[in-house]
Amino acid sequence: MPGNASTERPPRGAAIFATCLAETLLPEVGRAVETLLERLGLNPHFPPRQVCCGQSLFKAGHPRQAARAGAAWVRAFRGAEVIVSPSGSCVAHVRKHLPGLLTGRPDLAAQARALAARTFELSEFLVRVLGRTDLGAHAPGAPWAYHPSCGLHRALGEDEAPYLLLNALAGEKPLPLAEAQRCCGFGGPFSVSHPEISGGMLAQKLKSARQARARVLVVGDVGCLLHLSCGAREQAPELQVLHLAQILAGVAGPEAGR
Repeated sequence: MPGNASTERPPRGAAIFATCLAETLLPEVGRAVETLLERLGLNPHFPPRQVCCGQSLFKAGHPRQAARAGAAWVRAFRGAEVIVSPSGSCVAHVRKHLPGLLTGRPDLAAQARALAARTFELSEFLVRVLGRTDLGAHAPGAPWAYHPSCGLHRALGEDEAPYLLLNALAGEKPLPLAEAQRCCGFGGPFSVSHPEISGGMLAQKLKSARQARARVLVVGDVGCLLHLSCGAREQAPELQVLHLAQILAGVAGPEAGR
C-alpha cells in the first residue's frame, strides 16, 4: 500500500499537489512544502495545470462532476515521479475514490491508479518514503499542541509519521490535547451543510487548546488549518494555528507563538 514502505531509491523530483485551499487561501503552506523539499535535496515543482481533485464535489454527492474534475487532475499530474500534498484528506480521495470515479474511462482510470500509488501526504512521504524524522527543525517558541486531522489519521490510517516528526523537533515537546482525535468540525462541505454542528466541534477543539494552555496549535491538513485559524481569530485570538509544513520548514520560526 502507498505510504507503508520506502521506495527502492529516493525520488529526485516531487510534484506538489497544493490543493484548492492552499492555492487560493493558504499559499504560505504550499511555499513551506516547497522550501522543505528543496532543503531535503529534491526538485519540487507545482504542475501549472493542477486543479481540484474533486473531493468536495464527491463528498457533496456529485460523482459525475467529481469525475470530470478528477480527470483534469490526472492529466495535470500525469508523468509525476512522486506527488506530495499538505492535505491527507485530498490524498485519501485520490487513493480511495478517484480511480473508481473514472471506471467509465479505462485509460484515465489506469493512470489514476498509477498516480494514486505515487501520491503521499507530506508527513508520510518524509517518514515512509524518505525515511526521515529529524529534520533539524525547531518547535514553536511557546507552549504548543498538535491536532491530528481526520484525513490523515482516519482516512489514511497514518497514526505515527507526524508524531515522529514532531517529537524530533528541538525545543519543548507538545502539550497533551484533550480528546485530540476528535474532529475539529471542518469536513469540507460538512462545515457548510451543518454549520451549527461544525461550529460546536470547532469551539470544543479551541477550548481543548486553551485548557492545555497552548499558544500554538499545529495541524497537518489545510482544511483544518483554515477552519481552526478562522475560529481562533474570534474565539481564541491568543492562539496561533500553523501547518506542520511551516514548522518543519522553519518558515514560522522558533519565535512562533511568542
